[in-house]
Amino acid sequence: MCNANRILIWDVENHGLLYELCISVRDYPKLRPYARKTGTRITIIKKQGFPFFMNRFRKRRMFFTGMFLCVFLIYGLSFFVWNIHIEGNVTQSREELLEHLESIGVACGARKSQIVCESIETDLRKTYPNILWVSAEMRGTKIFLLIKENEDKDIISKITEKNSTPLSMITETAGVVESMIVRQGTPMIHVGEEVSPGQILVEGFYELKNDAGEIIRYEGVEADGDVFIKTTENYQDRFSMEYEKKNYTNRKRLGIRVGVFEKGFDFQPNIPFSKYDVIHDLKRISIAGNEIELFFVEFTWYLEYEPEKCRYTEEEAETLANDRYLNKYKNILQKGVQIIEKDVKIDINGKLCIVGGYVTLRVPVTKKVPAIIPEISMDVSGEGEH
Repeated sequence: MCNANRILIWDVENHGLLYELCISVRDYPKLRPYARKTGTRITIIKKQGFPFFMNRFRKRRMFFTGMFLCVFLIYGLSFFVWNIHIEGNVTQSREELLEHLESIGVACGARKSQIVCESIETDLRKTYPNILWVSAEMRGTKIFLLIKENEDKDIISKITEKNSTPLSMITETAGVVESMIVRQGTPMIHVGEEVSPGQILVEGFYELKNDAGEIIRYEGVEADGDVFIKTTENYQDRFSMEYEKKNYTNRKRLGIRVGVFEKGFDFQPNIPFSKYDVIHDLKRISIAGNEIELFFVEFTWYLEYEPEKCRYTEEEAETLANDRYLNKYKNILQKGVQIIEKDVKIDINGKLCIVGGYVTLRVPVTKKVPAIIPEISMDVSGEGEH
């Protein structure tokens, strides 16, 4: 009957005396006359489709308003650049290139319609002589920069020397010169000599002499070499043998802070604890390679604990003293400083643990300052003198 009257039905299933099927909204009213004639009862089990979905949420106007505003916002953001990807740069850092691009109007947040990729390529080649070619391409809201630099070390070194200032190497540590290898510049001390902080070890210039051995001028360079100073320093430390142990209870409170861009709203609970620790957990939603933060949620946990007074054992005190010693020299060890010798003693005196002794270090010289190049005065006869 449905087929004869061009009523489309599908997914017909037989459940004994019942039939379950699907029909469109447009054809559903056509079934009523035939249902009355055949004595069939029709029951709607489920409604599917966008019109029913919209009808279900018809009272939630703010939901749909926010949804359409979100779509509009995303559409509006698609007209701007939100990320700049750079590949192939070696001598020029990413930060330096981004700073230069920003000076010519190419940065995150710039309108795509105002950016011309060919102009970016031309400008970078003119600004940086060691860049052979640049490929700039815009894909979506992202700019891709592929850079090819000149790999000729002689040309790169000439460019570097042309833009560099003569520098001298000085020491920041008092001690004895243990070893010295000078690659560039004029050495002012020898191995085994004592030096003091601020003393120049390698001058940032060369003496150029004529055939008679007279100095005719000075050539400025950046002093370079491997110079190590051997120095000894006293080590003193002390800490209490008594400490407070935290016994955490199961009581805790949760605070939440949500925000858009840099503005946030706090929802903090009342803290009934007298002793507690605070733990922060920050979740971010960012774009442009995490450079622009859109939304964030920060969870703050307040954990209650009960303090308990305890005392270190001798083994625990020695372990803690050693950890404090390593922590003090951790940063300088990462900078190339070596510990040659140490003589540190631990003494437990009642409620105090006293640590004392000396440490011998091997310190590399890395600090450089602008070199002061001497002037050559010429007399009437044309001979040079200091």
